[in-house]
Amino acid sequence: MKIKQMCLAAIACVAIVSVQAAPVIEKPAIMPEAMLSVTVSDVHGFIDEFGLVAAQSSPMMNGMMLKNLLGMQLGDPGLAGIAPGKGLAIVALDTTNIFAVIEVAEAQSAAYAGIATQKGMASTYSNGLLVLGGSEEQVAKGAGLSGRVQAKLLAKRSPTLRIAAQPAAIIERNNELIQGFLQSMPALLGASMMEAPGASTNSAATTAKILEGELRVLLSMSSQCKSGEVVLAPQGGSVKINETFVPMAGTALAKLVDSPSAPKGNPKVQSGLFGDGMVLVDFMMANPAALSDFIMAETENLFKTMQIKEVDVASLNGIMTKWMKLYSGAGCETFDFDADAGMSVNYLLEVNDEAASLALLKSMVKDMEPFMKLYESMGMPMKLVFKENVREHKGIKIHHLEMDISLEEMMAEQKKQMEALKMDNMGYDIAIFDGLMLYTMGGTKIEGVIDRVKDNAATVSTVKARKVYPEGGFYYLDWDVARYMEMISAFMPDDAQSPFAPQVIALMQGVDPITSAGFRQDGRVMWSINIPGDLIAKLGQIGMMMQMQQMQQQQQGMPVQ
Repeated sequence: MKIKQMCLAAIACVAIVSVQAAPVIEKPAIMPEAMLSVTVSDVHGFIDEFGLVAAQSSPMMNGMMLKNLLGMQLGDPGLAGIAPGKGLAIVALDTTNIFAVIEVAEAQSAAYAGIATQKGMASTYSNGLLVLGGSEEQVAKGAGLSGRVQAKLLAKRSPTLRIAAQPAAIIERNNELIQGFLQSMPALLGASMMEAPGASTNSAATTAKILEGELRVLLSMSSQCKSGEVVLAPQGGSVKINETFVPMAGTALAKLVDSPSAPKGNPKVQSGLFGDGMVLVDFMMANPAALSDFIMAETENLFKTMQIKEVDVASLNGIMTKWMKLYSGAGCETFDFDADAGMSVNYLLEVNDEAASLALLKSMVKDMEPFMKLYESMGMPMKLVFKENVREHKGIKIHHLEMDISLEEMMAEQKKQMEALKMDNMGYDIAIFDGLMLYTMGGTKIEGVIDRVKDNAATVSTVKARKVYPEGGFYYLDWDVARYMEMISAFMPDDAQSPFAPQVIALMQGVDPITSAGFRQDGRVMWSINIPGDLIAKLGQIGMMMQMQQMQQQQQGMPVQ
């Protein structure tokens, strides 16, 4: 849940950006006529690279084996009919007009067409392009557009799988259906959630309301995206996933993306100051005002649409503006979990006015009343208590913020998880010094972090994402999968066959983290995720280990779980 929130924050906060030597962000390859397209412009190159990934789970599943298996299904052993560097694209003009274009040699075209006929599909072949569709009409439309498909989608060759879409156009075209679903969503979710153990009318309604709000925000942001593309790029056994979007001109999202920025880094602000953790994030906040305006525009739209009247939007706007004015550049965050200490979330942020920062903390209880009403309206009453100068460390005053959340209205399973994370009673230690605001909680001791910040000779580990991605990103993130599995195991019953069993987690120790970074350039935004090869190999070992255990159980006549 926390990781999801952090990723959404990274997506939304495109004003948190640096414009140094960032990578070139390619414009999504879109056909104006198409709502959606799926392209593999270099079939052999993609399968060869994907084979390096698959072979780590099953050594026999290399590129050659995958081509032979796929070719057998198509009557073209080894996919010999598709020349090296040639590809295919599947194009959806709408939900009823879908066709595929494959670059196939004439000698093998009949075999492909025959397989299509057996599957009840129509086809036509011309100039090295085989067009397939569910009907003659779809094939005719595809044939008429095949030249544009080749020029727009297949022109740039790469061993990747690309999914491109026009989100705003899709939402506009299907708006009536979407609105109908949204109208029925609260009732449908409420009814299904009432079947959960320990559910009550209030808990089901609260959860349904939160999910509806999240979906509406996602739809709102998608409706402001002119085009978007996801690129899956296996390489050398690792997998990189790049997601790029271009906002619609004149939208709040476009205003955020195009907002001016004056980034300035701060080598003191690094998540490594907190030590290791499940998730480490470094980010740059270069235009807090633009980010604040965007968040408030989306909030006001959501409250109006969902008819949330318990909270004064103007008050929320005032609070947001005051806090965002304090932040002046770099920031970092870590998230971790310990069975005894619960959830641990730590922040270090650059601020431009230390006195104003303390004043806002002191007025937080009163200022946060609109938020308290919002949480109360969702069935999660919250209480804040701020204590100034609770202690001192080397001349730096330390304050404390206590946050109590009532979980009584939550469903039993959710309540149990929240309690395990210690989210019903969270306490932050806070210190403001050297133009920085520091928050620590859980097992992180603020005194140690202060010492590392103040010590110019201290060695601080750098997030590995900075080694995977170039400079100029608006965030860099490491996600330790082994630690994540440890957290999940805390909520699971003891089971030696579980993918979260201790011996499985032990196997994952020392594996490189999943890394991620985001960039902004020329009105486009891209964020990327890299899944390292050694992680994929370990997951493959775990899969094989579990299969072996199941086979042993079957041989011994034991029930397979």
